[in-house]
Amino acid sequence: MSDRTGEPQGSGWDHARAGCDLGGISIDRVVDMERLAYPHSMLLPTSDADELRRLSAEMGSRIIDPETLAVALSFHSYLVRTANHTILVDTCCGNDKERPQRVDWHRRDGGYLNNLRARGIEPEDIDIVMCTHLHADHVGWNTRLVDGGWVPTFPNAEYLFAETEYNFWMAQQARSDERLMHGSYDDSVLPVMESGQAKLVASDYEIETGICFEPAVGHTPGTIVLNVEGGSSHAMVCGDVMHHPAQVVHPEWSSGFCSDPVQSARTRRDLLSRLAGTGTLVLPAHFMSPYYGSVERDGDGFRTII
Repeated sequence: MSDRTGEPQGSGWDHARAGCDLGGISIDRVVDMERLAYPHSMLLPTSDADELRRLSAEMGSRIIDPETLAVALSFHSYLVRTANHTILVDTCCGNDKERPQRVDWHRRDGGYLNNLRARGIEPEDIDIVMCTHLHADHVGWNTRLVDGGWVPTFPNAEYLFAETEYNFWMAQQARSDERLMHGSYDDSVLPVMESGQAKLVASDYEIETGICFEPAVGHTPGTIVLNVEGGSSHAMVCGDVMHHPAQVVHPEWSSGFCSDPVQSARTRRDLLSRLAGTGTLVLPAHFMSPYYGSVERDGDGFRTII
């Protein structure tokens, strides 16, 4: 890997615009929180400290702190605009949510909707919201607080949830007296179900020609990714299949939040093996700039082309 402080070259991702164009389809990044650092022992519990120090020297201190080895994440959505649909993929952490176990997410008053408007989009313009999975940091802006109650943030949107993912978490909630997923079922999923805007779909659901889901299980039992094909170009919006660019180099390092770390590692390696060298843009939910782009093989692992 080369020094990671410059702008990407040939990745297909325009970092000045925070987006890309694929044959008439645009994809833009919409930030909820730009940078949060986590102990590597929490996020990447099987990682090697010496290797993280090496990667810090290559990726820079913004990505991996060279002293503490804390690893930094962004929390963002992807806005996909086709001729037919305006699609929002993953809705991050949200505002006003009770998340006492996650202080950075707790009772926030962030500027996400303004960041969306900076892309020329009002909440009413969103046609489809899809969540790659139903963890709290991927569903938070599904709803907003109005007069003490939770209402869908995007009033004209159809919310697409993978049926396998939804059924798993609902079964988990039915067996527990605790509020699962930091309470996000109650404040960010159930209100959408009750409004009639939610649709449970198969893990290979097609929104329109070239825009389709694909199962990518391991992080959760129903995780999906979104394939976007425009002209001869392809992007994959892949949620938490990988959290941090260190996992591109070491796909065997599953996150501490994966429900099945072994399957997560297998899915990640299989995905990277399939996409390496194809020019496909790989767009995870938590990578910080400039780590969006295509990938290629690098020894036993892979690297992002920037």
